[in-house]
Amino acid sequence: MKKEIKTNAMRVLDKLNINYEHIDYGLEGDFVSSVDLSEKTHQDIDYIYKTLATISNTDDIYIFVIPGAASIDFKKAARCVGVKSLEMLALKELKPKVGYERGATTSLAMKKDFPVIIDKSANDMEFIKVSAGKIGHSLKINPKDLSKANDAKFFDVIQ
Repeated sequence: MKKEIKTNAMRVLDKLNINYEHIDYGLEGDFVSSVDLSEKTHQDIDYIYKTLATISNTDDIYIFVIPGAASIDFKKAARCVGVKSLEMLALKELKPKVGYERGATTSLAMKKDFPVIIDKSANDMEFIKVSAGKIGHSLKINPKDLSKANDAKFFDVIQ
């Protein structure tokens, strides 16, 4: 019998008494993009959201949760957090600074409480699926509950 996995992201939600559903896709190993995950597991990509770590011109880190098939609009994103410019955090900096590897990044239980922005497209959805902090594992969660857990704001940040 397979042991139930409990990630730090799940522990944070449990502590806050926030409901979620853990999804184990059985995809261990290499990183799988949101689009690949949707295709391999026959899920609607509209519900799968990815978490992006960015760094500003002032070296501050900002976390964005956006639809899996979308691309971030760096100008919109920078405006919403009040900085001149943003770019993706270098892959080699992801684990040391944020605490997660590529493909497992989640806005929950990071090394520090970085500001989190959720794309406004999630605001009216009943649920979204985000990384649980481990490759091959997701959390099905109400976006407003995710926002509460992260003290996140909703903004239009996609192209």
